[in-house]
Amino acid sequence: MAPSETARENVSPGLFDRLISTSEPALQDLQEAAQLALQVEFTTIPVYLSALYSISDTGSHVYQTLRSVAMEEMFHVNQAANIIVALGALPKFTGDAVPTFPGYLPQANPKTTPMVGLFRASPDVFANVFAAIESPSQYGAPPQGDNYDSIAQLYGALVAAVDAYPGNPFSTTGVPGRQRTNIYLGKFGGNVNEVMGKESFHAAVNEIVEQGEGTVPPEKPLVPVESFGTYNHYGKRTDGTYGPILGTPYELSHFLKFREVSLDSANFPATLPILSNPDSSDYTNPQAKRLSDSFDDHYSLMLHAFEATFKAGDSDPYFSVVLSIMHRVLPHLARALMSTPAFADGDSSVGPNAAPAWRYRSDTKRTFGELTQELEDELDQLSTSPRENALRTHLKTALAGDKEILTSAKALGL
Repeated sequence: MAPSETARENVSPGLFDRLISTSEPALQDLQEAAQLALQVEFTTIPVYLSALYSISDTGSHVYQTLRSVAMEEMFHVNQAANIIVALGALPKFTGDAVPTFPGYLPQANPKTTPMVGLFRASPDVFANVFAAIESPSQYGAPPQGDNYDSIAQLYGALVAAVDAYPGNPFSTTGVPGRQRTNIYLGKFGGNVNEVMGKESFHAAVNEIVEQGEGTVPPEKPLVPVESFGTYNHYGKRTDGTYGPILGTPYELSHFLKFREVSLDSANFPATLPILSNPDSSDYTNPQAKRLSDSFDDHYSLMLHAFEATFKAGDSDPYFSVVLSIMHRVLPHLARALMSTPAFADGDSSVGPNAAPAWRYRSDTKRTFGELTQELEDELDQLSTSPRENALRTHLKTALAGDKEILTSAKALGL
């Protein structure tokens, strides 16, 4: 599959040229720039989750580290969506906004940023893909919107454009969307900021950037690892606030978390023998094709529900549908795929096994009820062979999650 430029269609040609060249940016341009930031954050999630699900030992330090980052990226997505809502627009998660793999981060400089894809976890992937995605910008690096070299510089361009806007571009009344401040990410994430003005906008962006890439103060050079450094540490401070921590770290930035894992290859856990950047059209095992389609359809319905959570109105599928699919269904469907040979007469213990492609299927006509029934049928077709025990366990768990979601999904017309 050829590399793609992920979801550039939602960014108008010359967007950041216009934002930089004018002293009074248009509100629509600010909305598009914030949507780009959301898409950059969201693009990382399938990348991190594919690697996460491939790790066999879910109690390992590597698994828990990657899981914490994936959860915090969901916080970043939510915070970026709040910015879009406050600017008077609605966040987009479907259609052209959906990332495709392999490719680059949306609008990123392909010469200085990594190719991102759906890979089996390894120390090399942590070092050359994950840490590269979260790499901090050098102190004083200029804001960049088009062909940015780091995510922090993209946010720098967004901040500069908002600051240049005359007056307050944000509003909490009379807008078509609603901001989410009640998300649940367990012990991960941060303080979700309701964006009401430029000050709260700055706080939201700072939390995203410092938690992900970390920050480099002017008096310190950028070095790859400091065991007890004075920057790139982010978490809950003793005064109850959430932000950079000086001295002994409470929580490392995503960049340093990934660097730490990549440098300890001797203790890297076993992984499932999956294909990287899978394409279900290549599979010759019918079961792998069916499970791949089921994963993509569940993912697509989740994206539609995710969009609905930010629309003003009484119906809110965030907890009943979005989180439930994300935590109760997709992980187990992914591991079911990863326990299934991609090719006919394959051996799942040797591989290559199938893996999620994270495809958005806009043309799917299957309802959530039909997807639930298909999972039940898939379970009924399994043999009693011990070799299918792992597959059976994951399908049963995904089916139980589907049945819990079914009533809420029907109410939303999914």
